[in-house]
Amino acid sequence: MNRYVCSALFLLLFCLSAVVGHARAPLLVDGKKSLFQRVIAHPQAMLFTAPGEETGVEVRSFTPFYVYGLARHNDVDWLEVAVSSEVADGETRWMRRGDASRWDKALTLMFADRMQRDPVLFFRDYSALNDVIRSSNLQQSMGSLMRALVESPDRLDLPVIAMEPAASAIPKENFYLMPVFDFSSEYAHYNMRILRVGAVNPGEVLPQSSEQPAQEPQVQEAQSIPSQSPSGASDFTAGITFIVDTTISMGPYVEKTKEFIRNTFDSFENSSIKDRVSFGIVNYRNSLQHNPEIGYVAKVVSPLTPVSGRASLESALGGMAEASVSTHAFNEDAFSGIKTAIDELDWGEYPLKVAVLVTDAGAIRNDDPYSGTGINEKEMAELLRQKGIRLVVVHLQTEAGKRNNLQKSIAQYKALTAMDDASVKHAYIALPVQSLESATQLFNRVAEALVGVVQKIIVGLDEGKAPVKPAVTEDVSSPEKMATLLGESIGYAAQLEFFGKRTSVQGPQFVEAWVADKDLNALSQGKSTDALVVAVLLSKSQLDALARQMQHIVDAARASRTDDSRQLFQRIISVSAQTLRDPERMQQGMANRNLVEMGLLPEFLEGLPYKSMIMNMTEQQWFSMSAREQDEIIYAMESKIKIFKEYHNDTANWTTFVAKADEDASGERILADSLYRVPLSSLP
Repeated sequence: MNRYVCSALFLLLFCLSAVVGHARAPLLVDGKKSLFQRVIAHPQAMLFTAPGEETGVEVRSFTPFYVYGLARHNDVDWLEVAVSSEVADGETRWMRRGDASRWDKALTLMFADRMQRDPVLFFRDYSALNDVIRSSNLQQSMGSLMRALVESPDRLDLPVIAMEPAASAIPKENFYLMPVFDFSSEYAHYNMRILRVGAVNPGEVLPQSSEQPAQEPQVQEAQSIPSQSPSGASDFTAGITFIVDTTISMGPYVEKTKEFIRNTFDSFENSSIKDRVSFGIVNYRNSLQHNPEIGYVAKVVSPLTPVSGRASLESALGGMAEASVSTHAFNEDAFSGIKTAIDELDWGEYPLKVAVLVTDAGAIRNDDPYSGTGINEKEMAELLRQKGIRLVVVHLQTEAGKRNNLQKSIAQYKALTAMDDASVKHAYIALPVQSLESATQLFNRVAEALVGVVQKIIVGLDEGKAPVKPAVTEDVSSPEKMATLLGESIGYAAQLEFFGKRTSVQGPQFVEAWVADKDLNALSQGKSTDALVVAVLLSKSQLDALARQMQHIVDAARASRTDDSRQLFQRIISVSAQTLRDPERMQQGMANRNLVEMGLLPEFLEGLPYKSMIMNMTEQQWFSMSAREQDEIIYAMESKIKIFKEYHNDTANWTTFVAKADEDASGERILADSLYRVPLSSLP
């Protein structure tokens, strides 16, 4: 019988066995009244019926357990554990302490894209990191430390035990678990947290077992970026898709947009890399419910095709034309255009995936009944991030646009293209259009800048040149300068990811370390650049339970718009806090009481290093909101429900921590241990 089927039966039996005895509760976290101790199992962890036994059952990697007791046997520490928060005598099992990590929170970290930031450093302890942060010259201290790591990575007197790979990035498909065990908000006024984290590569056991003496940790991956690129860069390719608004307001500029695309084709067609760059075209308009004669909401005009296939690209481009009738609003369904590009184009293995949205209008949101996706800009940005697609918005700022809330559209597109790096901020390019002639000039300048960067990257790699970190610049005063900065920054991040994948680079492994979630070097210059992105590790059942419960809340909110919203507000806050711990528990006890009444909410709030939009809100703030503002909260939750469904169907980013696919007795794949890193910003 499959060993994981045995494991599942074993867990089921010990959870459901009827043993006479009194109910027991897990151990409490120190200083808490209702927050229980939890651990997360390492790969190949075993469960035993008693401490010291030799024969046990292997549990699924990263299974969470409640801790009920502690014991020491033959100089080995043991944990008494169970998967339930309430058990009877005899229903617990035992696990070696070294086979699990303390994990009272369900938070994990991912490396942010590296455009301008330095590699992340992992420090031995809090004081070592704090001493660097508090040094009189932070920038100088970081520079000295980085030089020492590069010159002598094996020095044991350094305060750093590990380092993010410098010459490449951890590939997104290499699921890298970095659980958050503790944190300090001492520097919250800088929007920075100090975190105690661990790291475990899936399917691999930590370097030392719990029964072996720990070895002195050494700095890993502290090499400098090489002067030459690794071999095999000839397969670095780029997929670029133009997502074009073809509604009536774009009428005067559709032909200019086509010229813009043709000029881009021309530049690559005459180069040596024409087979390495592919283009796709997607057009979008608005809902057909308003007027079927609009023609389409969004459609693929041309799939991603190499420039060498110019004839088919040109034919597709020739069929691109403006709509013959007006849509229901000035803003159009840009999100349907983006979603069509994500879903219907074969992005394949392009290391550089770029979508260029060209429009003169804002994007309709999910408060518009004609929204084709029900998704708003922040959630769409998360979906693009998960797919590894970089979106650049080229916004024609026309006179008509200025009369239709231009500033709101600008803010929307900056949020849609927001970057983690403070030196880049966003991928929004404004084209102040005064006439068709000015539009042509601006289009050409932007095209030349983008094409020049892509050519430089690919030709440089062919010549064996290493990725070049973009120079820091504050001068983005013109569209072409902004395009150059974006091209260089996006290209650099893509190259690091590409080489990480080519060399199968792994993240540093360590038991525990302290790290800052901001780039300290950038912080010393007054810039807030994310070094790490927080996420919650969820199973399919947890994600589905979260979506279902949020839908219940939205339904209740809409049904009670005329009632006193006090209990509704408490319920929303309670559920929001609980989602950051264990979404499946939301369904337990919520019918008759909430977390406030149970006395759990304050402790959950105090235990979270990051706050959600609901948890940040006070009851007084909710009551002081207008009906429209309360609706905005509801619309935001609906957008998140939509993105949860997208995550559920995003098979490429679901990961299992076993070497072989689990199968049940009928041969069907078991997905219970498939996990997804849901960005914290996607939660309510």
